[in-house]
Amino acid sequence: MGTIRRVARNFLSVSFAEVILRCITFLVIVYLARILAPANFGKIGFAQAVVAYFLLPVNLGLTILGIREVARDKDNIDNYASNIVTLRLMLALFSFCSLLVLVTFIRQSYEVKYLIVVYGLTLFSSALLTEWLFQGIEKMQFMGIARVLDKLLYGVLIFLLVRSSKELLLIPYLWLAGNLVGTGFLIFVFVRRFGKLRLRFNFSFWKSLMRRALPMGAAAIMIQIYYNFDVVMLGFIKGDKVVGWYSAAYKLILLIWGFIPIFVNAVFPLMSRYYKESQEKLRTLISLATRLLSTVALPVGIGGTILARPIMGFFYGEKFNPGIIGFQILIWSVVIICIRCIYEQSFLACNLEKRFMWGVGLGALSNIGLNIVLIPYFSLKGAAVATVISELVFSAYLLSYFQVMSRMQIMSYSLKPLVAAALMGLVVYYARNLNLGLSISLGILTYSILIILLKGVTFGEMARLKEEILAKR
Repeated sequence: MGTIRRVARNFLSVSFAEVILRCITFLVIVYLARILAPANFGKIGFAQAVVAYFLLPVNLGLTILGIREVARDKDNIDNYASNIVTLRLMLALFSFCSLLVLVTFIRQSYEVKYLIVVYGLTLFSSALLTEWLFQGIEKMQFMGIARVLDKLLYGVLIFLLVRSSKELLLIPYLWLAGNLVGTGFLIFVFVRRFGKLRLRFNFSFWKSLMRRALPMGAAAIMIQIYYNFDVVMLGFIKGDKVVGWYSAAYKLILLIWGFIPIFVNAVFPLMSRYYKESQEKLRTLISLATRLLSTVALPVGIGGTILARPIMGFFYGEKFNPGIIGFQILIWSVVIICIRCIYEQSFLACNLEKRFMWGVGLGALSNIGLNIVLIPYFSLKGAAVATVISELVFSAYLLSYFQVMSRMQIMSYSLKPLVAAALMGLVVYYARNLNLGLSISLGILTYSILIILLKGVTFGEMARLKEEILAKR
């Protein structure tokens, strides 16, 4: 029973924290979008997208490697923590210097350059962040508290200090302040539980870490292309206002997207352990988790497409209406990612980093090519289509390979949810002009009844999952 309770505790603690911080973050985004207007909001989005690329060398797969290795070897926590943190700080210094060089040469306004540099300071707070360690030892409540502290401080400062577009250049400092508080809390907990966090320069160990982490790091770099290349390219080609429209739609998608890792993060250490202990338990966990996520994903896609206009209008107002079509397209990337995310993490849990990297590379190349072709002609619609197609390419690679291993049929998991979601869509379509909350509530109620009647996921299957996971324990 200990395994189930541990997973449930981690899931619930992280879920609670994630709900709070997502709500805070989104309220801040909506507030900033309304007071900054599309052009200035686009400057913030562009600066964050640029800095996200320079954050990649700070990770290089080291956080994922750290989670996996700490989950398997809890007696070696101090060695991993000290060396990974030190190595990441050195990488952050190199990355920040590179960022300064870029800012010197790019053709952007003074405001955009200033935003990029100040946001770039978060490279160092990110290097010190030890979320990965607490995830690896399955103490995710500390990770949840740190994230809430981070975003709560940021949100409070934004609402207190930012009242108009005149405070645009203050915003990244407030973001940095939140980062430092969250990072400081985790360092405090680490010191209390494990002792002083030392800086260690064990170059031979660093070499070993880099060799094992690089396949995952390369994958992370290419994944980042999905989430930022479109924004950066729109910023250079179409301007701040288009970036603002697209970013507004994209932030809504990220709000939904952000709940997907809650469940995945809770089971990732368990998948890593089952890979060593029991292939049967691993297959069972992956199978039911994929079925559950498919059940959630499809109504989100259909409902989001139908209700895109009232959703965008409710949060942002009419100034951001050009972003509606982007939301309608991008919502299907949530569906794709939700269905494939357990397979994706399974590659990392099962030491298949290189195969995962090739899949990400294929998707990234698709994303780059499609953005280059589509954005000049179709603007933000082209960027959204490029994102969805590249996610499909990546997913097709992962699913085709992993189905051979596990013999699971992904389509069978999606059939009943698809029928229920399509019928729900009819109800939502005719209710779309009602109050937004009422329309969404009708959709949820309709889908819940239909999925129970169709037996999309039964209580018997849930009971069998528990029984099979505990079997041979």
